[in-house]
Amino acid sequence: MKRATRIVTGLALAIIALAAVPAYAGLPSSLFGEGPLIDAIRQESVDDVRTALVDGQPPNQRAADGTPALVIAVSTHNLDIVKLLVEQKARIDIASKDGTTPLTLAAANGDTSIVAYLLDKKADIDKPGALRESALIKATRGHHPDVVKVLLDHGADPNDTDQTGNSVLDIARVTGQASIVEMLQQKGAT
Repeated sequence: MKRATRIVTGLALAIIALAAVPAYAGLPSSLFGEGPLIDAIRQESVDDVRTALVDGQPPNQRAADGTPALVIAVSTHNLDIVKLLVEQKARIDIASKDGTTPLTLAAANGDTSIVAYLLDKKADIDKPGALRESALIKATRGHHPDVVKVLLDHGADPNDTDQTGNSVLDIARVTGQASIVEMLQQKGAT
C-alpha cells in the first residue's frame, strides 16, 4: 500500500512539474494548456495580448478545444484584440472544428464593427461557417439588420440558401424581419 501511495504521489508531482515547464523552458504552452495568448484573449486584456504576440506567441494558435485565437477574440466582441491578431498575420478566414469563421461568428453576434473590419481586411464573404451557413444567413437568423446591410453592401449574395434550401429571403420573411426583407429585395433577392 505504501508503495502505491508513493507511486501516485510521484506521478502527481511529475505532472505538476511538467505543467510548469513551458513557461520556463520556452516550450509551446499549448501542449500543457491554453497558453498566454489564449488566456489574454479570454480575459480581454489588450495589453496582455500585445505582450504575448511580442513574446512570439503565434497569432494562429488554437485553444485546447481547437478554436482559433481569432475566433475566440471575435467571441469577446473586442475589436481592438481582433485588430491586433490580424495585424500580426492571423489568418482572416481560419475556422474552428465546427466550421465557424471569424466573419460568420461576428455576423451571428451582430458585431457590425468587427464584420466591417474583417470585410475590409478581405475576409471571404461567401465562406460558410458552422452548419454551412454564410455570414448573411447568420446575421439574418440573428435579427441583425445593420450587419445584413454591411454584408450586402460588400457583395453578399442576396439569394444565398442554407443547407436545407431556404433562401435568406425566406428566413427573413418567416421570422418577420421586414427591414431585412426590404434590403434583400432591393439587392435583387427573389
